[in-house]
Amino acid sequence: MTIQQCRYILAITRAGSMNEAAKKLLVSQASLSAAVREIEEEFGIRIFDRSNKGVRVTKDGTEFIRYARQLMAQYEVITDRYRTGEPSSVRNFAVTAQHYDFVAEAFVSFLKQFRTDYNLSLKEARTAQVIDDVLGLRSDIGILAYLKDPSGGVYMERYLRRHGLEFREFLETRPHVFLGKNHPLAGRAKLSLEELADYPYMSYDQGESGAAEFSEELAENPAAKKTVRISDRATLMNLLLSTDCYTIGTGIMTSDLNQGSVVSVPLESNDVYSLVLIYRADLGLSEDALTFIRALEEATKNNAASGVRLP
Repeated sequence: MTIQQCRYILAITRAGSMNEAAKKLLVSQASLSAAVREIEEEFGIRIFDRSNKGVRVTKDGTEFIRYARQLMAQYEVITDRYRTGEPSSVRNFAVTAQHYDFVAEAFVSFLKQFRTDYNLSLKEARTAQVIDDVLGLRSDIGILAYLKDPSGGVYMERYLRRHGLEFREFLETRPHVFLGKNHPLAGRAKLSLEELADYPYMSYDQGESGAAEFSEELAENPAAKKTVRISDRATLMNLLLSTDCYTIGTGIMTSDLNQGSVVSVPLESNDVYSLVLIYRADLGLSEDALTFIRALEEATKNNAASGVRLP
């Protein structure tokens, strides 16, 4: 197998057809077909099912493409590093996280520490994308939460380790209800799910990976009569401020970003959640990753509500 063959297969996957991929790569369709056939024969798998409508990735092909993407990402890192024969002076670091404003605050603090050229990235994404970005080397670390009990915790920890990822807890918390400051229940010292039943419950859409273990909210509300699915934090904030919607989260409110417009009220619950950063077990944590972790720990410490524990 060659890098060129991997590049061809990834191009076919993106284009959805041999013909379109050949046009974009400026090569013949026969060359692409030969590259696919050689790899399929080498590994004894079928990567694509072909039809008049284009190509469809098979089950074996999906797994192969995931590894091919990782291989190409590593190849690009190596070529960028050694193309000039000199070490690059640009610092590269990327984070993918579930939708937490304290991560943005930590990123701001992290960015301010740089005195050299840099190429930094912070992306908010669904749980499955957080994991996939770290696996595919698109991010150095990911940030997500899961329930610390035999169902959620064990499932997620096994899932991560099965995919070659390690995790490091930086926060333990109980569920809190996030409400706009003018919400009828905003002044309560504690809330139950029953008291929230008549108000719209907001949660992040997890797409095809919508299993309960992949949920970002730190509790579901089976009593909710109204539900709203969203995909980004800006929409969540607008709805919290403009309506009687609520969501359930960590209890961490960053003062610089929130400015008192949203309040956090403890939820009556015995559940405990772990917020962790994840990273490739085979690569470990870089110095930049450790620096970001310190910024993350500082952001959570400064803004933690009651019921939030720092390890």
